[in-house]
Amino acid sequence: MLQFEIPENCIMAKVIISGNYYGSKTFPSLNNLLAEYGRHPKGGGAMKRKFEKICCDEIRMQLPGYTAKNPIILHYRFFEPLDGHYRDNMNIFSMADKCFEDALQVCKVIPNDNPKFMLNTTHDFFYLPERYGEPYFEVYIEEINDSD
Repeated sequence: MLQFEIPENCIMAKVIISGNYYGSKTFPSLNNLLAEYGRHPKGGGAMKRKFEKICCDEIRMQLPGYTAKNPIILHYRFFEPLDGHYRDNMNIFSMADKCFEDALQVCKVIPNDNPKFMLNTTHDFFYLPERYGEPYFEVYIEEINDSD
């Protein structure tokens, strides 16, 4: 079911973020964040910190002590409820990616999210009926060997 190809001899870690943290969705979209900033400048910051903390908690729980030794590529797979197909995929991805990359820095998985350490991202979306449970997204952290 993976849409991306995993090269041989690559280091891969995985984090799953599951739950209805934003209504029936896992995370808000970038539009929701911008609307919070429009209501009050501190509201948007509070929203971002909330979802960054969710990412931090999951990284610490699922990858205790993990530190990337090489630059990374993040591969996202979103499993949204069927009614999520009305939301803009790039806005959902942008919010999740920003929170997750910042959480990687807070958890000291990467020292910085600049291009020296964070090479690229990919993302796929799947829409599931409610009977499949809570929405979630998976993030595969692929370390790129410097000698490649």
